[in-house]
Amino acid sequence: MKKSKPHHRHCEERSDVAISLHPSLRFFFNISALFSICLFFIFSPVMGRLPGPVKPSVKAAYTSEPKSPVSQKLSPPSFTTTGIFVMDLDTGIVLLDKNPPLRLKPASLTKIMTSLVALDYYSEGSVLKVINGQKSLGNTVKLVKGDELTASEVIYALLVPSGNDAAVTLAENYPGGYQQFVKKMNQKITELGLSNTNFTNVSGVESPNHYTSAYDIAMIARTALRRPAFSTIVSTKNITITSLKGHTYPLESTNILLGKPGIVGVKTGWTPEAGECLVILVTKDNHPVLISLLNSNDRFGEAQKIINWVYSNYLWQ
Repeated sequence: MKKSKPHHRHCEERSDVAISLHPSLRFFFNISALFSICLFFIFSPVMGRLPGPVKPSVKAAYTSEPKSPVSQKLSPPSFTTTGIFVMDLDTGIVLLDKNPPLRLKPASLTKIMTSLVALDYYSEGSVLKVINGQKSLGNTVKLVKGDELTASEVIYALLVPSGNDAAVTLAENYPGGYQQFVKKMNQKITELGLSNTNFTNVSGVESPNHYTSAYDIAMIARTALRRPAFSTIVSTKNITITSLKGHTYPLESTNILLGKPGIVGVKTGWTPEAGECLVILVTKDNHPVLISLLNSNDRFGEAQKIINWVYSNYLWQ
């Protein structure tokens, strides 16, 4: 909006008139002019740029804070899962935890951070080439050596069916290659202020110095969920992608809770050493809750127990 120019010429003309008046009237007209100017600045539409009184309904819309969960003092059920962290996503209030700082194996929950690095660097349409991804161990989507896909398609292959070959492909196309990608993952851990996570690979395959905690992985997931692309992908139950060379890859989510009421995402993981791992986002009555479980014997069953207890025990006020 352009600012209105001061009416200097107009004011000068009025001053000239005042000078020609009798001195006894000059004071009166000066006071009148000053009063008129004050009224102009108070009521002029141009001054709408300055904040005026806000109607209560509008003010509430801009200053209202999210409702906070209040415990009803119901005892939580018992869990076999080693590491648990549950938080209200809107307020950051911790709803439940068990060994939140304990360092445990994340398995494929690693790929949440892998996707963060990829989303930061690649544009959606960046073309990536499958170099050695087809050699990956563990769960893969069977990417064909030499195939070319967009970064968006590879990230779908990373997060929906949890393809280790997709993780390697993202890393090998990164400047400096695989090791630089892993280095960037750990740099992001430092930026987030997390102290119980270290990554040595991009897929979560077992490695002695590869670990996270229930708290840390929840914070990583919270950061990732702020990215619309990530949120869309992890809520996808199944999709088929087609490479630039015409190869088709049907992708099906490893998260069997997707499709149930309120379940939004996020990611699963499993290795013999890590046990069953899960990060899940659930929402009910517009109250989103983020849940992380590490080293579980029944991740989906215990996640459902947590969901039932949280929405029974807490009232948002």
